[in-house]
Amino acid sequence: MTASPLIELFAREHPAFVHAPLGLVVTLPLAMLASFRSRTPHLWTRTAFFMGLVGLLSSAVAISSGLLWGRQIALIPGNGFFPVVASGKQVLQRILQLHEMAALGGFLLGCVCVFLLWRAWHKDNQAAAGGTPHRRHEGRRLWERGVGVPALAAGLMWLGAWGFCGKLGGIMVFGNEETNKAAAEAVEAKRLDAEAEVPVRALDYASLEPAEADPFLSKAHGDRWGRIWVTASAIDAYKAGKPLDPGSYAVMSTYGDRKGRPDQEVGPLYFLEIASDGKPKFAFYWPRVPEDRRGEVGGEDSVYWRSPDPHLASCLGCHAKGTSAMK
Repeated sequence: MTASPLIELFAREHPAFVHAPLGLVVTLPLAMLASFRSRTPHLWTRTAFFMGLVGLLSSAVAISSGLLWGRQIALIPGNGFFPVVASGKQVLQRILQLHEMAALGGFLLGCVCVFLLWRAWHKDNQAAAGGTPHRRHEGRRLWERGVGVPALAAGLMWLGAWGFCGKLGGIMVFGNEETNKAAAEAVEAKRLDAEAEVPVRALDYASLEPAEADPFLSKAHGDRWGRIWVTASAIDAYKAGKPLDPGSYAVMSTYGDRKGRPDQEVGPLYFLEIASDGKPKFAFYWPRVPEDRRGEVGGEDSVYWRSPDPHLASCLGCHAKGTSAMK
């Protein structure tokens, strides 16, 4: 289903959401350090606890919006939590993986930090309820003063994790030498790629060998009517259900759905190619998506996905060994 406008807005505002937790995490150690030297350590302990708590909650908001944003721009699979890195040339996906791990690591450190701050504040409250003065520094060891050294250490590690996370986010937005080089290589590869804009061979499927005489209903391909077309050298292997040879490919043309006639509505093309190393590569091409079917493709009105696009991850589950197309 297509995401609601509110969810889309929430996802797109990820760059804005990250500033709130980052600002709080940066200033939190200052409040904790103040509790070590102040005459009223309990006030700074309480301040640090609430700063940490708000920082942790806003971190959860930032992480959630980032995940949704990554899915919207197809860097993260629609049902996944991390990008799929299928090639060393996928620099953005690799950086995004580190970005997510740093964010999650920081969030866990934040949970530890907030718990330690809560415990320190709770002890102060118990002391006040018992009629004893709030904690003073006299006679206390260093790690017992203010919020305590463990909480301060957790806060500094939280800051380090989020600082690294923010640095990676900046690289993804503004780029660096590595990402700029990868982008230039991608542009050049696209210029030399005859199928960069449309799957030329898939569109010429009528020149291939038909695998069957009549259309059939394929539940695995959107519950649509379809026909499969295979290169002449691989048609026998396809009909026998054997893996296709490297260099061969198959195309599935689709029409309508279970509720309509096979010729009622032109559907997408599914393209399976066996690379020279024997691994399958996929493409999904739907040049004009009907308005009532756009929920199937994230709301897009025109779609062209190619391996290693995360949208095609489910295809690999059915064709992982280069087997012929499933009906």
